[in-house]
Amino acid sequence: MQRRVPQAGNTGSGHLPFSAAWAAQARAQVNKDNNQRQVADDNSDSDEEGTGSIFSDESRAFDTPVPRNLLATIVIFGADGDLSHKKILPTLFNLWRRKLLCRDVLIFGYARAEMSSEDFRKIVFKAIYNPSQPQGERKDFLQRCHYQGGQFNDPACLAALRTGIAREEAIRIQQRRKGGAGYLRPSDLLGGKGLQPSPLRQESIDDDGDELGEEGRKPEQVRMYYMAVPPFLYADIANGLRTPQEGEAERPLEATKVSTLGAPVKTTERFVLEKPFGRDTASCNVLVRQMSVLSEEETFRIDHYLGKELVMNLLVLRFANVAFQAIWNRHYIKNVQVIFKEDFGIAGRGGYFDEYGMIRDVMQNHLIQVMALVAMEQPLSFDAHHIRAEKLKVLQSCAPLRMDDLVIGQYVSANGKLGYLEEPTVKNKNSNTETFAAAVLHVHNPRWDGVPFVLKAGKALTDRKAEVRIQFHRVPGVVSALANCSANELVVRLQPEETIYWKVQNKVPGLGFEVQQMRMDLMYASRYEKKLPEAYERLLLEVLAGNQSNFVSAAELDASWRIFTPILHHLAEQRIKPEPYAYGTRGPVAADALAHRYGMTKFGGGIHPCVNDTPFKMAPVRAPSQ
Repeated sequence: MQRRVPQAGNTGSGHLPFSAAWAAQARAQVNKDNNQRQVADDNSDSDEEGTGSIFSDESRAFDTPVPRNLLATIVIFGADGDLSHKKILPTLFNLWRRKLLCRDVLIFGYARAEMSSEDFRKIVFKAIYNPSQPQGERKDFLQRCHYQGGQFNDPACLAALRTGIAREEAIRIQQRRKGGAGYLRPSDLLGGKGLQPSPLRQESIDDDGDELGEEGRKPEQVRMYYMAVPPFLYADIANGLRTPQEGEAERPLEATKVSTLGAPVKTTERFVLEKPFGRDTASCNVLVRQMSVLSEEETFRIDHYLGKELVMNLLVLRFANVAFQAIWNRHYIKNVQVIFKEDFGIAGRGGYFDEYGMIRDVMQNHLIQVMALVAMEQPLSFDAHHIRAEKLKVLQSCAPLRMDDLVIGQYVSANGKLGYLEEPTVKNKNSNTETFAAAVLHVHNPRWDGVPFVLKAGKALTDRKAEVRIQFHRVPGVVSALANCSANELVVRLQPEETIYWKVQNKVPGLGFEVQQMRMDLMYASRYEKKLPEAYERLLLEVLAGNQSNFVSAAELDASWRIFTPILHHLAEQRIKPEPYAYGTRGPVAADALAHRYGMTKFGGGIHPCVNDTPFKMAPVRAPSQ
């Protein structure tokens, strides 16, 4: 029986970090021999790693339930754009070829450009081409792709798109009922090894084990509308899709029914929205009101950082390890750093970036969401409602950013690289847009009072990485021999080379007494043979499954903008110039001063607050005289 472990600083109801019922059901899906091998005995002396898994390698890539009878239709607005070409289309193809999408998936591209479906397939081919993959797979996938051209704000064009979608969906239903296209089978999801499906998928399995969607059955259909367009077009598209044209019946807000030659099919519509979600609190609220034709349940505001493997692992690291639960508070943690660094400039995105800057582009969304996962209390369960509720509490407890807790910078030419104002896509040559920002936030609650949360984001820096650094207090009352030891630090490297490492003090082997800080690490590339899933792969599957755990709610947006809006308005009104820093360096000098003020010698550099990391030595032990 699983024991309840009280959370540090919380004497509430003592809910388990994972559902015990879910775990019991899941184990029942694995055969008896596997179960005996995988369930470790509490009194075992074995140090063998990796014995607790209850899923196959393939299912680890995605454990959100996708109903087996799901009919997926995916519509990409802005299908001829950069996001579609680099991210969405390759992701859909990878999911399809791994059998994580139904074989008869329908993909519709929509854009202003006039082209045929065959022309669009040529664009898709370039996006998904990989010479190492079978040509037949690409050919089959391309046949699932269609195109409709038109204006984004023209209801007649959007009505024509709906008609085209309904026509192809009706053909698909007919083919399904005639036993044509294949279904998404449990063995597909679980690596083709004959294992039974996760209990989370049992609701779509009949008593006799037959798949739904056969004659007399009613399969479920999901339309995913991906908005790969600027936010000012979101409302036009959503309203156009939801407004009935002359002669059409009123369209319900949460679901529609597609008429076919057989029984009607329940169709759920879900809308994926890309950032930016406004420029400040007011513009964000306007956008939310404009999108009120959509319910919150069908609105998926995507932040791809929430789909990264090690970001998702933060909850497991915190709530499934009692050692971390006990020390995850202000009594042990000195500061928390969330760091985003890029070693390149704006890469031709001057038109977009100069409008938003680093705070709006990275800090207000990616970094604040990661910070909320680090700081949140244990949720009642891992469903979307409870996770979002706890993140929201953190954001609402966070004070608005103050000017004396902020440093902004802008890179200048160095090492043969252009400065920001010299970039050809930056039209305003007197721009005060920041390419670097370091901010200190304060969470006012019993767990984190007095602990600075440092967010740092910058372009044209020394290297490229994203990580969370949690630095601990030094050991109090330590004996004099250990007085100069550095304190502990936990680092979660999000990208690249995903790694978790723990800095501890260790005696160097030898006759002397030399103590040195060492790394105990878990490097994912060397520990796990399986390639980590891409963030977009996980998130798009979660949209189809209706799981909003890793998507941002309207309330979270409002709370995060409340933190940053006052300082953004102050920067604009006062026309504050960012501090220049050379391309390829660590950033503005003032950032180091801000770090020092909070007891750190530098941000994320591996040196603990105000302590020299070099090992100290005692005199070696002398052998006794003969």
